[in-house]
Amino acid sequence: MTSTRTADAVIIGAGAVGCAVALQLSRRGLFPVVIDRDGIAANASAFAWGGLSAHFGSGVPGPMTDIYRTAIAKHVELYEELSPSADDDWELQRVTSLSLADGDESAETIAKDVAWMKSEGFDAELIGPETIYELEPSIRSGMVAASLVNAGWELDSLAYTKGIAADGEHLGASFQIGEVTAVASTSGKVRHVELADGTRIDTPIIIAATGPWTSSIDGIPPLPIKPIKGEILRLQRDGSDLHNRVGFGGFNVGRKPDGTVWAGTYEWDRGFNRDVTEEGRRHIWDGVTGYIPSLSQSAIITSTACLRPVAEDGFPIVGSSTRADGLYYANGAGKKGILLSPLMAEWVANSIVDGTDPPDIVSSGRIAEA
Repeated sequence: MTSTRTADAVIIGAGAVGCAVALQLSRRGLFPVVIDRDGIAANASAFAWGGLSAHFGSGVPGPMTDIYRTAIAKHVELYEELSPSADDDWELQRVTSLSLADGDESAETIAKDVAWMKSEGFDAELIGPETIYELEPSIRSGMVAASLVNAGWELDSLAYTKGIAADGEHLGASFQIGEVTAVASTSGKVRHVELADGTRIDTPIIIAATGPWTSSIDGIPPLPIKPIKGEILRLQRDGSDLHNRVGFGGFNVGRKPDGTVWAGTYEWDRGFNRDVTEEGRRHIWDGVTGYIPSLSQSAIITSTACLRPVAEDGFPIVGSSTRADGLYYANGAGKKGILLSPLMAEWVANSIVDGTDPPDIVSSGRIAEA
């Protein structure tokens, strides 16, 4: 028997972006329902590193640099506003990063990176071997230069997502586990969502924040988004080193507030396979022990894997659909999903409530909906 209810808005997906949208809509007086087949922060947002950086990523240097900076400011503002308790703290903190070079060619590349970062006002400098090994003596010998950047932040992505979900719920948002199978529209306007258990929720507003699974829902036009897999190793390592984020050859290592050391990651197209793999574990292990040899003595506490929703052009897809009035997208941010979540949520909420469009570079208007 089909059951029917109503909602001001339905958000499909309870990751960081979906929960941030719920919070923003709740703050504007709406009562959204958030639906996720696995629960709050059950997929990529549970396993993300939680890095918040504006000095690298798609569109950097370039049009996304200031957007990423604005997103960081939104995170700081949100953290101060919500003031999470010790039990719920998502531990927003500043981090310093080192990107290493072991030859003339890579040192030249890093020098250019430092030059453009400094021109954009980032706290960055080029350092030599003496400073590198003073900062992190466990790095293998042979490094000739590094960029030292004090412009990034990190947080606990799982605690962050649960924290903003809880605040949204306090303001009137509701959350439920369920699988949305279809979005129904009539005369070009959304009418309701249908769940696998037969439930129907009537609503004038639907936000697809589903990660790479958007195209599996009947009634939502396919988006140019695919899943890109990443894995992270969490290591037990005694001592107090590696408080800088140390990167080399596409890998990164850093110590988290709980004392564990995280090592990762990569970007592989493996379809929708979310399994932790020996292939991924070995790839990361060989990569990070290659420049921090003493990590080979560390115990692996756990390995995690997730699928990041990556848009074809590398930029998120945010805003209204051209195919159905009342359908909105908040998706495709890839490794920048945690960073961009409060800003993507603000863009979507502004579009819904005020009719304002997000910046052109992220606007859903740039894509051709099938």
